[in-house]
Amino acid sequence: MMQDLVAGHRASPELLEFLSELFNASNRENDYCQTLLKLFDLYCSTGNFEKAGECLDRAAEVDPYESGHQKRLEMLRGKIDDNRFKVIASRFTTLNHSATEPAKNEELSLGSAALQDLMLQAEILVQYGMRSKAIERLQRIQELFPHEEEKNEDLQRLYLSAGMTPRYAGAVPVPPSAPAKTLNPVTAPPTAPLPAQHSSDADVSSLTRVAEITRKLNHQSNTNSVLSTAVNEIGSQWKISRCLAAMRKPGLPPATVQEYCAEGTTPGNSAALASVVAALQDLAIAKGALSIADAPAAPDLLSVRAQIAELGVTSLLALPLTDGEEQVGVLVLMHARARGWHSTDIVVLTALSEQIVIALNNAGLRRLVKNLSVTDEKSGLLKRASYIDLLLAETRRASQQGTPVSILLMQFGKRAAMLKEFGEDVVDATMEQIGQLFTANIRSNDLAFRYEMTSIAIILGDTAEKEGLLAVEKLRRLLGEVRLPGKDHPVALTAGLAEAVMRQQYDPVDIVTEVINRAEQALQEAIAQGPGKVVCVAPSNAAAAVA
Repeated sequence: MMQDLVAGHRASPELLEFLSELFNASNRENDYCQTLLKLFDLYCSTGNFEKAGECLDRAAEVDPYESGHQKRLEMLRGKIDDNRFKVIASRFTTLNHSATEPAKNEELSLGSAALQDLMLQAEILVQYGMRSKAIERLQRIQELFPHEEEKNEDLQRLYLSAGMTPRYAGAVPVPPSAPAKTLNPVTAPPTAPLPAQHSSDADVSSLTRVAEITRKLNHQSNTNSVLSTAVNEIGSQWKISRCLAAMRKPGLPPATVQEYCAEGTTPGNSAALASVVAALQDLAIAKGALSIADAPAAPDLLSVRAQIAELGVTSLLALPLTDGEEQVGVLVLMHARARGWHSTDIVVLTALSEQIVIALNNAGLRRLVKNLSVTDEKSGLLKRASYIDLLLAETRRASQQGTPVSILLMQFGKRAAMLKEFGEDVVDATMEQIGQLFTANIRSNDLAFRYEMTSIAIILGDTAEKEGLLAVEKLRRLLGEVRLPGKDHPVALTAGLAEAVMRQQYDPVDIVTEVINRAEQALQEAIAQGPGKVVCVAPSNAAAAVA
């Protein structure tokens, strides 16, 4: 309807700006992106290249893969500030880091994604007893990524967990006689829902969808958009009549309910949905994953039988949404016909329910950052005043979910010498350029802060020390674009890295205090060793310090 309205009127910047904000607020990403690109064309035609650059930057943040982005970027070359141009161009570094080698870099990017997807599929298959299918995935990894396990510890553990020894002399892998214990989950998002078919081949092919759904969930910025994305993706993937996702604390009415309805299914009455959600969440808390083949006749649903009939539900599956020990909501799949739920359906949906909770937490953290208004407009970096509060929030989340957190402190050049030689204004402008580059290239769940005048701190969520070192090298490569006036070499980066000691029994305040001190110690040691050095201070005595 809105597109018809636009088509019937002459395009104007004011109307398109209004529509872009409307589509953004409504979580209609495709419409939002397309409207921004129309604005880009309009601003270019009127010579307003600064606004055109802003539109391209926002569109690339939503979808850097949209065709024509490189052509649009070239239209801005020489017509906007060079630093601003580089920041926009950095949006596409993962797609085309070098203009002369796009195919090669695309191949590398796709290869890395394929490896992670294959590892994740094998991990899930191992954990749930589908060993033969896991071996097939590992053999595929061995074929596509020979000797990758020699430099990838996660893959080494995965081979051991599946009882497979990679061989490269033409011999068939011979599994060890005693199976190794199950490894920790691979650090990648789960894969995708299975249709309700019982074929193993169908199950395995469906696993590849979980990663895609998880990426979409983690891209959402608020609770409603996370839940709406979840029900729409799950509902369409499982081909069910109705899917519900609700936030609710036990004993209280639902705070929010999002519903997916298949074609021909009438949206439910809000009162009926609230009653069914409350009853099913209470049952799921008491019994775990709840599968009911004949909902109208189920004794457990006697109190909401009328609402079940009103919604036209014959069979259903309900899964609790839990954040550690806290019950936060429920995910419900409903079908108008009798339907049995295969065990693999429940396994993968349970994994997805966990990802929904993680996405809700991430959205809450991003909302906290936005509400606090702690971002420096010029550099995009968060102000140091919010550093401890956000680190504490990230530490609590990681402690509940059993994931690592690391702090990276980076010093750029020598502060006193830079101020003396170039002056405060030049140093500030350089740090703003570095901040723009970093904020455009770090992950959505990482938080970057202006720590001191010439230093930046980054909270690396879901990141252990080894992955933190890789992040340092990525950021160092970005610095190749930054030069101080009259210098022909990049600004020197010196860094200290510390991984937090995460234990359920430790107080998050103590964890944060200890890791901050250790990160600062690491940076001081790196500075003492000289420019360009990176030092990690391991938590050798940290357990005692935290306890």
